[in-house]
Amino acid sequence: MRDWLILVGLVILVIVLPVIALTNYFGSLGRLIGQIVLSIVLILAIIGSGLFGYIFFKAQAKKWGIGLFLAAVLCIIITYLLWAGRLPFL
Repeated sequence: MRDWLILVGLVILVIVLPVIALTNYFGSLGRLIGQIVLSIVLILAIIGSGLFGYIFFKAQAKKWGIGLFLAAVLCIIITYLLWAGRLPFL
């Protein structure tokens, strides 16, 4: 029972709050909370993909390393888009 409550809480934090942030359904406070949660998830994705990209690049798996670095850059662009409301350099 306790495991299900933890799983439901994680689903709400990781999926529902960012959707609220993107749709702006619950006003500015809901959008702010959703932006913060989505930013934390994206920062963790940036750190993870950057770290594993570096490890793969050092292990001579350059295609995987470059792919993970591109995923990190994509997460940075999505985070900027989330907070600024427009794409960078446009």
